[in-house]
Amino acid sequence: MVDIGKATIEELDAILKIYEIARDFMKKSGNPNQWGDTDPTKERIINYINSGDLYIGINENNDILFSFALIFGEDPTYKYIENGSWFDNSPYATIHSLASAQKIKNVFGYVLAFSLSKINHIRIDTHEDNHVFQHILAKYKFKKSGVIYLSNGSPRIAFELTI
Repeated sequence: MVDIGKATIEELDAILKIYEIARDFMKKSGNPNQWGDTDPTKERIINYINSGDLYIGINENNDILFSFALIFGEDPTYKYIENGSWFDNSPYATIHSLASAQKIKNVFGYVLAFSLSKINHIRIDTHEDNHVFQHILAKYKFKKSGVIYLSNGSPRIAFELTI
């Protein structure tokens, strides 16, 4: 059983540990550059918590299993897209900074079900080297939309799903 709820600042240390685990997993699976050694930063996670955008999945023992940001409204980095286009211009939410403690399987299934219970249009992006996540997105029928650029200029493959 997994419950999803908003993260609190009191959970920050445990959440940061999950991001360490996720960065290590990314490196070991051939994706060392997406988050490097520091992304998402502690400051970004705190901002997500303070804005009410960071969620955690917990089990019956209150262990934090995963963390993600679900942000409603237009994402500034999604305004420009190249080598494709968005398929749907309806209101959407974006999933960012998804990280797992590697304690359960199908984390994205939980995150997606929760997100779709709030809104029926989801956008997401990932690094070109993140083949694991690209495979997961394909499994859940996300469509590749094109390439977007983060505020630092780094390209990301953009995907979306509308139910």
